[in-house]
Amino acid sequence: MTFSDDTKKEILRGMLVPLALVAQATIAPLVSLYGVQPSLFLVVFVLFCLRTGALPAVWMGFFCGMALDTYSIGTVGAFSVALTIVGFSIGQLHERRVHLGYPLRVSLLGLAALLHDVIWHLVSRHGLGHLPGFVLRVALPSTLYTMLIGAIVFALRPPRPTARNW
Repeated sequence: MTFSDDTKKEILRGMLVPLALVAQATIAPLVSLYGVQPSLFLVVFVLFCLRTGALPAVWMGFFCGMALDTYSIGTVGAFSVALTIVGFSIGQLHERRVHLGYPLRVSLLGLAALLHDVIWHLVSRHGLGHLPGFVLRVALPSTLYTMLIGAIVFALRPPRPTARNW
């Protein structure tokens, strides 16, 4: 059985996201600064969303979120909901339809990281009263560190030069 080049690329993209979960659990604690860890998983996940579109991003976000929920002690389903919403939102800017330059991709990564953290916080039933403190002490430093790592990764994997027509 032989696969076309496009099929091989899709299989590879599908394998990179769960691999990023492993990297998040093993490498991210090693590169933490003052207790702030970058979300290596979100960097790869946003790249996956931009390359594949909304529907594959929703499914990948749901299943990776379920894997994270399995090992978390918090509210079951919080990661799944957050990653599904982030996957759908970022997947709408599929590279075949919209051309995104380098600064916009890094900004979208920051928006995705912040959106993920806020949704996770709210779904985990921590309450609106603690949200400003959570955003200032946890989400913003993590988002900025994730954007820094994402800027490096996105520079290594540049966007397509033009948007393709359907």
